[in-house]
Amino acid sequence: MKVTDSKSSLAIALAGVMAAVYYAFLWLPGIPVVGVPQVKIDLGASLAPVLGVILGPYLGFFTTLISDSIKVVTPPNIYGLPFILCPSVSAFSASFIVRGRLVKPAILLLAILVTGMFTPVFYPITTYYSVYLMAYFDKIIALALMPVAVLLANKGKKYFHIALFLAIFIGNEVDSALGCTIFALPQVYQGIFGIPSVDVVRGLFTVSPFIYPVIRVIQSLIGYVIALPLIKVLSKITSLSEFLYVKYLKGEI
Repeated sequence: MKVTDSKSSLAIALAGVMAAVYYAFLWLPGIPVVGVPQVKIDLGASLAPVLGVILGPYLGFFTTLISDSIKVVTPPNIYGLPFILCPSVSAFSASFIVRGRLVKPAILLLAILVTGMFTPVFYPITTYYSVYLMAYFDKIIALALMPVAVLLANKGKKYFHIALFLAIFIGNEVDSALGCTIFALPQVYQGIFGIPSVDVVRGLFTVSPFIYPVIRVIQSLIGYVIALPLIKVLSKITSLSEFLYVKYLKGEI
């Protein structure tokens, strides 16, 4: 019982440390995109799937949720409140993918994509399918990449680095998919952001649709660079790697 309690304490302690690091990342200024300075790369989004990879789907989910909740209320930020779950689903999805598990992240992303079809911005889909595709095409690609990433993750060390990058990329895309679907709700685009016309929102989804997938790739590269040394360090700490999610990655790098 004492061993179990000790392990649980270590897990919570590491989760607390990672939550603090993630919280600090949330306050870092975004990196402006070359040529489009008004669009910035969110460093917090880069770290969220990494927390899932290290802590596992559930501890990673709640760690990011706690940090983002604190960020939203200090000071209160009504614009960030609707998207509070986005980093958490990123951590959740990346964790399962890097472990070689497909079903839960695939169902999650598919449910988000289908829900988006029935929001006022994209409904009826037969009329606004082009807007939908411009908003979600990279998320659909991420869904198609899931079986590939899982296959590579299950092949072990030889393909681990590719699987890790894909897991982080897919996590970022699940984050983005949920954000798009939430923003497409009138309670959000109209009630919170004060955009009265659904046509204006459709226009926003079609402005420079290829920039954001590139941003997701860059965020994923940053996350990959952060994840590798963390995994290496934690894998060498027996008291942590024996029961944290990182144990599934031992020997892969």
